[in-house]
Amino acid sequence: MRDKINQAQLILDIENFLKRLKRRRKVWNEFYEQCTDLVLDFAEIYDPDYEYIGYVKFFIFLYYDLKSIDFGFESLQIELTRIGYRDIKSWFMDMVECFEKDYENIEIQKNENQNELEEYCESIINKCSRILVVRVDLGYLQEYQNRITVDDLYFDLDKLVNRIQNKDGIFKHVLGYAWGLEQGGKSKGYHCHLGVIYDNAYRHSNVRHWGDEIIKLWKEITSDYGQGYNCYNRERVAELRNQGRLGIGVIHRSNRSEVNNFIEAMSYIVEHDKRTAQYLRIKPTSRRTFGKGQLRDQRSRR
Repeated sequence: MRDKINQAQLILDIENFLKRLKRRRKVWNEFYEQCTDLVLDFAEIYDPDYEYIGYVKFFIFLYYDLKSIDFGFESLQIELTRIGYRDIKSWFMDMVECFEKDYENIEIQKNENQNELEEYCESIINKCSRILVVRVDLGYLQEYQNRITVDDLYFDLDKLVNRIQNKDGIFKHVLGYAWGLEQGGKSKGYHCHLGVIYDNAYRHSNVRHWGDEIIKLWKEITSDYGQGYNCYNRERVAELRNQGRLGIGVIHRSNRSEVNNFIEAMSYIVEHDKRTAQYLRIKPTSRRTFGKGQLRDQRSRR
């Protein structure tokens, strides 16, 4: 058994390795060593019940093609060297167009999710004259990253969403919510962007408090493996307010600028205009990477 593998980072490393393979005409130093390490680690975490996205799929083909040989480092490196850089790249390039359709589909899905989320946010603000918007980012402590799999992420998220849907405790007066799952970025692992919308008539306006409470609950759900970032913090709020873009905290339906900022802040959940691609490259089959609540019929509050 090899050292405990950071699943999220390994998948990113494989994707970056294959991006380099695509653009390099000639073999680079350590190519066979890197490829051998990645194939061996992938063999440890491969699960046919997962969906693999984009370039990473190529390692499934490699895994099955090489499965018949001894999966020791030396024997695998010898076999990869025998196949050769040119043939490995040629095999990859023969399928690259198919792999890249996944990335195109991700962009299409992101746009659909954004439209769906915008309509959802508009519907909520149309039903309530004043809302309280909380935004938090939830992930895992760096020292536990190599213990966390994408299954753990969905397991923990399901617990949290169940609490929101049942309006337990801190979620008693929730009007709506939305979440998006990602991989990479500053957390260098699996993480979740979450927006929770409260009826401000029943919640005092200390939005930072409610964000901290959600993070506290996340830590409890994850047995203290988790961590969180409260988007309503002094530095960030001051920056957004100065830019006229503050879309969390108390939002008034009568103030269209606040409403537009609110929708923009929630759109970040579906990876709107991010500088780096942080989509999930691996997930349990049929699971979504974005979700939101269902609106219930209610009269507008004045």
